[in-house]
Amino acid sequence: MDVFLTKAAFPGPCIDVKTSSVTFVGQARFNGCIAFCNWPRKDVEALLPKELELAANTSATDDVHPVAFIFGEQTAGATIFAGITFPMGVQYHEFAMAIPFIKHRGGRNLHTYIPRMYSSYFPAIWHGNTFYGFAKQMATMWWQGPVFLITANSNALLLHAAVEATGSWSQGCTCELPNFQAMRAIFALPVVGRKSDGTYACSYFGWDFGEAAVRPADACVSIDAALVDGLAPRRCHDVSSGTFEVRGMLWRLSWPSACRF
Repeated sequence: MDVFLTKAAFPGPCIDVKTSSVTFVGQARFNGCIAFCNWPRKDVEALLPKELELAANTSATDDVHPVAFIFGEQTAGATIFAGITFPMGVQYHEFAMAIPFIKHRGGRNLHTYIPRMYSSYFPAIWHGNTFYGFAKQMATMWWQGPVFLITANSNALLLHAAVEATGSWSQGCTCELPNFQAMRAIFALPVVGRKSDGTYACSYFGWDFGEAAVRPADACVSIDAALVDGLAPRRCHDVSSGTFEVRGMLWRLSWPSACRF
């Protein structure tokens, strides 16, 4: 279960961000962590709506499926209109749980599904749910040393993650880091959200590391509450070379559109 599962393990067509001709509508600078774990496939399947399914895993570890966690702070938020960036001065914490390599039961193309996001900024919650179906909820988030904590408005602990660096920061191109390019390819897939009325919306993340600093790390994510239906509290360690700390990553978000499953 300790292997980083790449697209090679999940053969199938996809319309990634490079071939999609999308238009980005907003951006921010992200400082935080991207961590991958492997879960038993049956546990991941329980988190999907009935219309979606996991892509077939053709690797030697076909009994598991990757789950990704992205958490940290969005800074320098801006709106993009007609190719012009308008700084908004927005800054807030955010968390996303992502399941890559899923597809519609009646389709072929690979996507990444977002079952849950948390944000500390209400406009991001309203916009993300209304137009993107990101299942965002309000929460309080902060770093306490190397530990990232998320609590509900009731102060109940939802999740905490311990992160430990395993290497030094590198600037710009970080192609030499194990699994870095595989991670980028995963988040170039179209992102699926499910709106409250049951319809699906697809969008793209534009992750630009040209001016970012990146370093490898280890992470242990403890889910302390039922974040989504079908998910029980659990502790999960990342896979080998499966966590990246980032500073100043440019995170762009495209317009939402109908999914091309």
